[in-house]
Amino acid sequence: MLHILRVGIAVVAALSLAACESGVTQAGGVTKVASTTSFGMCAGYCKTTLEISEKEAVLTREAWGRGAGANLPLQRLTAPLTPQEWQDFAADAAASRIDGLPETIGCPDCADGGAESLTIVSAKGTKTITFDHGAAIAEAQKLIERVRALRTRMMPKEP
Repeated sequence: MLHILRVGIAVVAALSLAACESGVTQAGGVTKVASTTSFGMCAGYCKTTLEISEKEAVLTREAWGRGAGANLPLQRLTAPLTPQEWQDFAADAAASRIDGLPETIGCPDCADGGAESLTIVSAKGTKTITFDHGAAIAEAQKLIERVRALRTRMMPKEP
């Protein structure tokens, strides 16, 4: 019986250590942060989606509209994240307070102002909010600013 107890404790300790090393436990169970920007009355690259996970960030740009801008190819850019970068994103996501917010805040993309969304995926589930492009959302402002800075850094430089 004592042997079984020791084995059980060893297994729990090993699993706990593995979770801590991956950063998931330390970051409140956050596994992914995503953000999308879009503009309805637009031609060219009008939608960007940034997905941030433990190992990398992936920025996808989609085109729509009329004329030559509608035929632009899908762009997919990736950037590796350091463990510290991921921990910063995950910690900001875990500290955000968007669970109590409505799914839509303001009037996203009304009068062609653009829309922005923020999604946090964690052990608690998935929560997405959509709001006016560039708006301040106090409950998640630090995370939103970090996401916006990464999007800007990853955006290809236009000729």
